[in-house]
Amino acid sequence: MTTQALSSVTVPLQYADPAEPAGIFYAGQHAASTARFRSVDTTITNARPISEDFRLDVHGFALVEHQTKVQDFTDVEEVERVYTAELEELVKAATGAVKVVVFHTMARFEDGEKRGERPPARAAHADYDGASFEVWIRRAMGAEADEWLAGRWSEINVWRGIRPVERVPLAVADARTTGLDQYVPVPIHERPDQPTPFIGLNLVHHPNQRWYYFPDMQPDEALLFRLWDTDSSVPFPVAHSAIDDPTSRPDAAPRASVEARTVAFFR
Repeated sequence: MTTQALSSVTVPLQYADPAEPAGIFYAGQHAASTARFRSVDTTITNARPISEDFRLDVHGFALVEHQTKVQDFTDVEEVERVYTAELEELVKAATGAVKVVVFHTMARFEDGEKRGERPPARAAHADYDGASFEVWIRRAMGAEADEWLAGRWSEINVWRGIRPVERVPLAVADARTTGLDQYVPVPIHERPDQPTPFIGLNLVHHPNQRWYYFPDMQPDEALLFRLWDTDSSVPFPVAHSAIDDPTSRPDAAPRASVEARTVAFFR
């Protein structure tokens, strides 16, 4: 894969500041978070011209074509009834897994926090550590989890636009250019009065990191990226962050997206 002649943008990206206390990140109330970040101007390569070159087992992420029959991603019942089965088949096909469980789906809206909706996450991070993912998986699977967690499992996120992503796209880092030693663990609570047992991972900047984004993602495209794997030979975790794309049109529609966390099990 070559990056010659590819366009890029340079944007301020928020990274963990290892010189400061980790703080706490509040997933449901970003403004209350005490997690410490520092802004670093970062080059993000437009990967659209080479989108077919990226592979889950090489870079940690891949852009795929994927049609969905979901009409309203804010309808929890419809998402559970329609999207869950679609994602199970998608992730099985992408990974070769024998079983896939979808355990957390959420919509994000750029202008949604004032309405109590999830906004885009604007810092370089990789969601959770392995122990936290196990908590999520056990909640989703109950007693069945023990058997499946005893073997290899991989957490795969599936991200897409609810409508065309005209602004605030998602940027992802090539997992070969990062490592677990470049992350700062940070407690993640829902809100100041709603603690949780989860630990997140915020990325520390390193000049060798390589970032990409796929502008103008359409609703029939999905970005898959790996956040954890019990097989250390595959690349993970994939750091990601919403970015403000300076090439977006002034009249671009606010970003509306949906992400789903899935776990793929292997025999």
